[in-house]
Amino acid sequence: MIPAPPIQIPAELGARLQQLFGLDDTPRTLEELSDLVRRHWLKNLGNPRLNAHLRATYYGREIFGNVNYETLHRVKLADGRQVHTACALDAIIEGFFLPLEIESTCFHCDQHVRIRISKGAVIHAEPSSVVVWLGTSKGDSCTCETDACPYINFFASQEHVTDWQHRNPNELGMTLTLQQSLNLARKGWWEPIHLGVASIQFAADETATQNRSKTAPPSWGH
Repeated sequence: MIPAPPIQIPAELGARLQQLFGLDDTPRTLEELSDLVRRHWLKNLGNPRLNAHLRATYYGREIFGNVNYETLHRVKLADGRQVHTACALDAIIEGFFLPLEIESTCFHCDQHVRIRISKGAVIHAEPSSVVVWLGTSKGDSCTCETDACPYINFFASQEHVTDWQHRNPNELGMTLTLQQSLNLARKGWWEPIHLGVASIQFAADETATQNRSKTAPPSWGH
């Protein structure tokens, strides 16, 4: 089977994503973006504050991308919690941590969008043609909350993206299918966070075991 060609990222968008996500290089393809984001997370997991937040997210105590203001993207969890996430991709990423339902709207026409995700897999999507626009602002400002998150949204279909682009020709971004968005979320966010939290937990368990061994009373055989 001939492998699918790499999904190209427009040069200007790649440069902005490097700025906003703090990446080591400019991604030219979606696969490169996944790898660069993955490396970014693994490199920064040693930050105690970040690590504490990611551990809380990993174990379900916090919600990835949760914000304290209303956005287009509401996440509903099985335990009854309902929160807004900063962008469409944040809502998808949270679907790797806990089963959820995303309630959002098409950025072009306000059509309702509902997506159910469990263990990183889409259980149901309404409409089935829903796609994600991965966009950023233009310019030099580099704050994710204002220059990336508001530009990452759901659209009811590629046709809606095309119509919206005709009316907004200066917007910077690219369309991702729902599966491509899941792959990016898995490789760029879920896998490094899972690996990092698991390795730190393993190290903590090893340290606890060694400490118990040092303090344990001698056995009768010694």
